[in-house]
Amino acid sequence: METLENGVNKKDLNRETILQIAQDIFSKYGYKKTTLDDIANAVRKGKSSLYYYFNSKEDLFQAVIVKEVEILKEALEKVVFRSMDPEEKLREYILTKLSTFRGLANLYNALENDVTAIGFIDEIKEKNEKDEIRMIKRILIEGVRRDKFNIDDLNLTAIGITTAMKGLEMPLSAGNYGNFDIEMSVDNIVRIICYGIMKRD
Repeated sequence: METLENGVNKKDLNRETILQIAQDIFSKYGYKKTTLDDIANAVRKGKSSLYYYFNSKEDLFQAVIVKEVEILKEALEKVVFRSMDPEEKLREYILTKLSTFRGLANLYNALENDVTAIGFIDEIKEKNEKDEIRMIKRILIEGVRRDKFNIDDLNLTAIGITTAMKGLEMPLSAGNYGNFDIEMSVDNIVRIICYGIMKRD
């Protein structure tokens, strides 16, 4: 197996190149309209070369989605393990989740729009939701331990926060970034989560 100077083998490098190009094409045209010929042409290889790395269009799309899931998970875990005030961490988590989604169009469409009748999507959606609740819960537990949050039901609160985040994802998916102030929206949600909506004297 041919190995390049930096120790990366050529097969892995070719696979990664195909993945990056496929990620871009799927995000522009969607799963249904994209063909393996489109991707092969963009990669400047024959379609048979794609079959060396991926069994089908679905297999390639799954690899793209898995890659995007990992990008999102890594970005969020960095926030979760950062040393900072729990309220600020919650804000940073929501902000990171929403801003990272901007570059992950395939993942968003697969999870939210159900445009593809593909078996693996349901499994990824379920795992993604569980991971989301687990990470939010970890921040909440830290806030309770540090006497910053007063929460009766951690699980229900974590589910509520993930649901609120979904509401903010909609303007992002439509591409209206210019008309949508993410930071202000996140600040408002965090303020409601941490202080409620009741008027205080």
